Amino acid sequence: MFSLNQIDFDPSLLINKMNKSFLLLEADAAKIHDARTYVIARTNPCFSKIFDLKQDYIGKELASILPVSDKLAAELVNVMTSSEPGTHEIYVDEMNRYFLLSIFQPQKLFVAIISEDISEEKKIEERLAESEETMRLTLDVAGEGLWQWHVEDELVHHNKRWSSIMGHSTDTQIHALDEFIGAVHPKDQEAVNKSSHRVFEHHEPYSNEHRVTLKDGRTIWIEDRGIPIVSSEGKLERVIGSLSDITRYKETQQQLHLEKEVLQSTLLSVGDAIVVTDIEGKIQLMNPAAERISGYKQDDAIGKVINEFYKLYDPSANDFFKETMSPHLLENEQIGENVQAEIVISKTGKRIHVYYNVTPIRLPSGEKKGYVIIFSDISSVVERQKRIEYLSFHDELTGLYNRRYLIDAMHRLDATRNLPFTIMMLDINDLKGVNDTYGHACGDLLIQRTAEFLESVFRRSDIIARSGGDEFCILLPGTSEATAKSIFKRIKKSTGPYYSAPEQISVSIGFAVKTDAEDDIDEIMRQADENMYEDKELCRKR
Repeated sequence: MFSLNQIDFDPSLLINKMNKSFLLLEADAAKIHDARTYVIARTNPCFSKIFDLKQDYIGKELASILPVSDKLAAELVNVMTSSEPGTHEIYVDEMNRYFLLSIFQPQKLFVAIISEDISEEKKIEERLAESEETMRLTLDVAGEGLWQWHVEDELVHHNKRWSSIMGHSTDTQIHALDEFIGAVHPKDQEAVNKSSHRVFEHHEPYSNEHRVTLKDGRTIWIEDRGIPIVSSEGKLERVIGSLSDITRYKETQQQLHLEKEVLQSTLLSVGDAIVVTDIEGKIQLMNPAAERISGYKQDDAIGKVINEFYKLYDPSANDFFKETMSPHLLENEQIGENVQAEIVISKTGKRIHVYYNVTPIRLPSGEKKGYVIIFSDISSVVERQKRIEYLSFHDELTGLYNRRYLIDAMHRLDATRNLPFTIMMLDINDLKGVNDTYGHACGDLLIQRTAEFLESVFRRSDIIARSGGDEFCILLPGTSEATAKSIFKRIKKSTGPYYSAPEQISVSIGFAVKTDAEDDIDEIMRQADENMYEDKELCRKR
């Protein structure tokens, strides 16, 4: 047996990925005139698939897989002996399929067969062989414009619907091909010509959407489809097809395109971050604002779950939520309602405050297919709120609590568990003199230094407040009179005389202690204030 590897012919003929079936037969020189003895030398996967081969037939006779009629045998022998290519049609009864065999000789003692399934074409030919009257009635009642172009006379036969679509009288059912071609819109002529060329030259089916200008001047869009009918000799005989008026569809398509462009422009221009996900929370779309917030480009995010880019933060636990972000978001779908949250951006670790709104995307049936999630960055608003809240309870110059917070805290801590409860009042000595001599900036600096000094003296649990321009008040729950005296002495030892420069702290101090639950806390504060002024008089006399 001659080895296939020794054959010298075009390798492209045996490419396994070719979309037509390929069969290579080898003949014994002594039996070259008996085609039924030709054995199978090679097949391609397409051949095995079409003919449903479940085993290897290499080395077996052709008759083991295909019916070899006398005509086919004669054609094979003719090609093998004359080297002239030929064609042959066969019908495989077991498959109920027709095949066109293209036969040629790649090398001596070998013959190759490329087979093509022509069952559909054969069925069309059989249908066209029916009665002309039956065909005409069928065409007339069809919903589409049906047509049949005869190559020989270049006339187009069509049904009444075709005439109606093209603006012709329904009484006439034959037109010249040139008349139809001439109605094609000038801007679509080139595309129609290319499609027609593929039909005429390569016998390929075609489908076109193009415009035609009717006799009354109107322009409509049509979808035109056709299938070539080729004779057994490979000659194009006619083309049959259908034509539909798709003007309304095209107008709707253009309107949808316009709406899409408007939506796209809106997404690009809005400042809020918009993320579209599927039902599982996988990102389908991100607008530029969402890209800026997340730090990721849309191409990097598509198909990934949203919590890979945004993580909800739980302030109470000072950590991320353990579950993914997707269920949390989707459980909070509130059309038109905003939910405030704190989100950590995965890429940068930046923590931002947002309002988010989750709106489901639903089909007309009500089935949910995804979600639109809108994030509004409110970090600046939250920071302003925090600043306002901070200033409502703190002194802006020193950062200490202000009088409002002091009074609230004093009454809140006025409880038996905090006895003895000491209130200590302090006043900066000669602040007016510092302001008059050195300026108010130096006076403010002295106030700030005094605040820093007091923070170094008292406990973190003690409440230090600036209660007035040059006055400070300290709340010391659980502090006895003896301890208060000790603090008094320590402060006096660390501060200067009454008349001082901006860099030297000098304070007058007074305190009072609540020891009985029945005592009035406001009276205790008043006593501490009186004691402070008594100390101030003593400081002036020294």
